[in-house]
Amino acid sequence: MSNPALIGRNYENSLRTKLKTVFTGISKTAGFGTGPDIQIPSNKTPGQLLLVEAKTSTGADFGQKAITFDGSSWVPKYDGSEPQAIVNLYNYLYNKHNIDAEIKKSWALPSNNLTPTDLKNVIENDNLSRVLYYEKLLKQATGTTNPFPQTTIVSGKQVVSNIISYYNTKGIYYLQIKGSGLYILGSDKLKLNSKLGISIPRFNPSSANLVVRGKPSLSNKTFRPTLTLKCGQIPGSNYTLEDINFIKQLHQKL
Repeated sequence: MSNPALIGRNYENSLRTKLKTVFTGISKTAGFGTGPDIQIPSNKTPGQLLLVEAKTSTGADFGQKAITFDGSSWVPKYDGSEPQAIVNLYNYLYNKHNIDAEIKKSWALPSNNLTPTDLKNVIENDNLSRVLYYEKLLKQATGTTNPFPQTTIVSGKQVVSNIISYYNTKGIYYLQIKGSGLYILGSDKLKLNSKLGISIPRFNPSSANLVVRGKPSLSNKTFRPTLTLKCGQIPGSNYTLEDINFIKQLHQKL
């Protein structure tokens, strides 16, 4: 099984290595954390940072929130570290799209022998045997081995706005996608286009999806149910942090 998080971290590290050949003081990447993946210090304004989110493809996750079962409903799972704006965004998505009801349609209990309390224990218990027990029941009922099959809740341009809001609330206004290039998330906060005399395109995919799915946790050997923002296709950018010449141009003007 491939590990998307590890693949993503390797991509971040490759960008960081290339940036360090031109910029000094490049900080560590976020890796498995929740902060910006790339932090590029301004060459002209001390203390100013260009914060960039890095993705390995347009098929990557663009913002996600763990969800859990509280005994009667599916709810967002917060650990207290999230910015209030992120909490507000996911609470808004839950209420607007009636997420609990949609999940119950897709993730109905596969057997009368598995009660809501059992399901809660499966979700919150890291014991692999409990998860495999639920997988076995679901496979008998539906033929699938993923205990939390992916379901699209809503699609459209409004979800693109949700993706942009997700990153803007974290102070991130720029996005690097492997093989596609660099994009502006909403507002060109640091006025890169003006400073460099170029036209970095805005992040504007054809569509985006809000989905619920099971996400494998290799460390805990479980499936963690998540509410995830997924991106549609997007035209390529002419500017990329994979290009050393663009990095040098950025260094001169930033």
